[in-house]
Amino acid sequence: MRFSLLRYLLCPFCGATLNGCQAARSDGEVEYDVLTCHCSEYPIVAGIPIIKKGASGEIDDINSLIKAGRQRDALLAMIVPPPPAVPTLAPSWIQSLPSVKGVRRFKRLAHEREARVWREQAIDLLTETRNGITACKLLDLYYHRSGFKTNDGYDYFALRFGQPRHLVALSFTTLIEQPNKPILDLACGYGHITRSLAQRANGQPVVGLDQEFIGLHLAKNFIAPGADYVCCVADGPLPFPDGFFSVAFCSDAFHYFENKVTSAAELKRLTQEEGLVVSVWMHNVLWRRPYDGLPLPAEGYQSLFADMPHRLVADSEVLVRYLQKKGPALACSTDIDRLAREPLLSIVASHRQEFFREYGSFEEWPHVEGSLGLNPLYVEEKQDLAGVVKLRRAFPSAFYREEHPQCEKYLPESVTVDPQVLADLALGTRTPAIDGLIEQLVVLGMPEHYR
Repeated sequence: MRFSLLRYLLCPFCGATLNGCQAARSDGEVEYDVLTCHCSEYPIVAGIPIIKKGASGEIDDINSLIKAGRQRDALLAMIVPPPPAVPTLAPSWIQSLPSVKGVRRFKRLAHEREARVWREQAIDLLTETRNGITACKLLDLYYHRSGFKTNDGYDYFALRFGQPRHLVALSFTTLIEQPNKPILDLACGYGHITRSLAQRANGQPVVGLDQEFIGLHLAKNFIAPGADYVCCVADGPLPFPDGFFSVAFCSDAFHYFENKVTSAAELKRLTQEEGLVVSVWMHNVLWRRPYDGLPLPAEGYQSLFADMPHRLVADSEVLVRYLQKKGPALACSTDIDRLAREPLLSIVASHRQEFFREYGSFEEWPHVEGSLGLNPLYVEEKQDLAGVVKLRRAFPSAFYREEHPQCEKYLPESVTVDPQVLADLALGTRTPAIDGLIEQLVVLGMPEHYR
């Protein structure tokens, strides 16, 4: 029987066991239900419990839809993004009309009509089950063709598998060898690291937790379908019993948390004496940069785990070792004065001393997990008569280049690829030539339905 996460969930507000009306199927999963406790009701939508309270009444509305048997409407309420803002959906000739009385109303009506059409098209894409729908197509809908409209958001998620933050996180996943309890991926986003944790789980369940439902929905259906998911605030009390996890992993998120003391205490509670806590790619407040949240200095992160053995290290050093096909050096913490000069930091905490050592060479590159394909940062520059292709590294924006300066150090500016190599890559055949491209991160492993 499949692991049933619902058996273990607790209300993070009153501490009571959560109970549903639906009996779990033989695979242990309930698609839609309303969970109850002493203080609240929480919906399950598309197999994902949403354990949140909201002043807006959104959760109450979702509960009402599920009770009325309107499961599809409940899902759409959680995943359909807002349409582009007025008047961008109206035809260009209407947008060009002068904004005078009467015309403004005409523009608004035209936009509203087009917005209805846009919504139906978005619903078709979001609920499509035919071949050809990928995670990146859905990311494109959210970040390019909706009211969110942000290229930075799309690039941040769609191009994740070759980014330095992802490589550093992959390095730390190799600390996990024989877990005997589930693994938590805290603030898991779209599940990029969740899928790697599942590879390291030794058959144990992996639970991805995030406050944004859409990320969990894409993770569950496209990026890391083998994991379980919970939609919940990440930096508050968490809905699991004491000592439930062998590992609590958090990547590129802890610096965004407002309640860092609460979060650190929860991670310790959930892993206790035998577990492992890893928080990767935390921003240093002495090195401010866009989208860096609410960072702390090195000593601030260190103080949160002062009551248990830990190592605080510079991510630049971890990345250097990764590119040498080596795991992190955790025999001792990096000097605190040195860490003050480092923009990005990671911490490993555990009462088990065996975690604190220098990790040697990987048997296999962690970034090959999945279906092999070209790093999406590479575009075809030209092709000669023999079919030999010259690929050129191309950043999607100046901001992306500034945000990922390490890429210019480890990704070659251009690379020439024989047509047989591309043919082998398409067939999933590993050859020495492809291994060379893997070593250069020109070829990456990605989920089957990603791009």
